[in-house]
Amino acid sequence: MTQQKKDKEQTRQRIVEAVGRVLAKGGFKKLGVNRIAKKAGVDKVLIYRYFGGLPELVTEYGNSIEYWPRPEEVVPEPSEVRQGDGAETLRLFLRNYVRAIRQRPMTLEIMAWEMTAHDDMAARLEDVRVRTALECFEQMELNGAEQCDLTTGVLMLFAAVNSLLVKSRHTGTVGGLDLRDDVAWERIDATVGAMAHGVFTHHVNKDVS
Repeated sequence: MTQQKKDKEQTRQRIVEAVGRVLAKGGFKKLGVNRIAKKAGVDKVLIYRYFGGLPELVTEYGNSIEYWPRPEEVVPEPSEVRQGDGAETLRLFLRNYVRAIRQRPMTLEIMAWEMTAHDDMAARLEDVRVRTALECFEQMELNGAEQCDLTTGVLMLFAAVNSLLVKSRHTGTVGGLDLRDDVAWERIDATVGAMAHGVFTHHVNKDVS
């Protein structure tokens, strides 16, 4: 790689990282090309030259490993799961997901802002998360899923886990659980496992009356 290409890649990376820092500090209402350029220490013209505009740049940030974990970071290894145990696969997936997000404090801040944001920029980050989730579920063997309402069950579990993750960043303690303590997350993991088992054992009634 020539020095010119190396410098360009480093500049692109600074700009992408600046998106996260701006979002984490001020949320989506503070997100703009000028603010990102200033945070990255570059001319805003480079944002349009390298990315096309703000929407494309936000998508680029959403696809970065700094913001969101890749499937290989959260999908359980086949050796970890007894064959055919869909509930345990789901539990391990959620455990890995929690660990991955807790290692990304900036992402937690952005997730907190997203709870009150309803614009295209927030939707772009959500699209990245949905796409990644679909990739993860394509790689996992969730035997028994056809007998239960897996979609609703997973949404409920994710909603609960995400709420606790965000609270761990802002309030710390919820219902007597210190969410900054690994022991609390071990308890949450055990409970999520029981809930995942409940999802798989609650069969959908397919009878038509």
